[in-house]
Amino acid sequence: MQQPWKISARRARGARTRAARRAGLTLIEVTVACSVVATVLLAAASGFTSSLKSVGQSKAISRASVYLGSVMEDLSALDYDALLAKNGSQYFDHTNATDSKYSVSLVVFPAQLDLLQLRATLTDLQTGNTLGTLTTQRSRR
Repeated sequence: MQQPWKISARRARGARTRAARRAGLTLIEVTVACSVVATVLLAAASGFTSSLKSVGQSKAISRASVYLGSVMEDLSALDYDALLAKNGSQYFDHTNATDSKYSVSLVVFPAQLDLLQLRATLTDLQTGNTLGTLTTQRSRR
């Protein structure tokens, strides 16, 4: 028969080795943790670059809208008969088309008696995309 103090010493030694085995992380646990962290960081980076692109596009559209507004203000200073002569005109945001980023194409036509309709189409010259169209009417004063 074994003595009680030998059994308790053996149990204590076994408990310490089990605890030591459970104390550290296994290679699989570390790999899974790294994969989860990498996935989260990749998603965050993707969202960040996407938002930067959206901010850049919004800034360009805002600039183009301001330019279209300034063209429309210049046209509002013209009298009724001079507007009809502007049909088919194209305006650029710089002195020539090669330096310009945006253009506004103007279509003017009589809608009714003493009423002109103006349609201004804003185009991004770098991409060729139509950014917007503005339609307004002008009566003889």
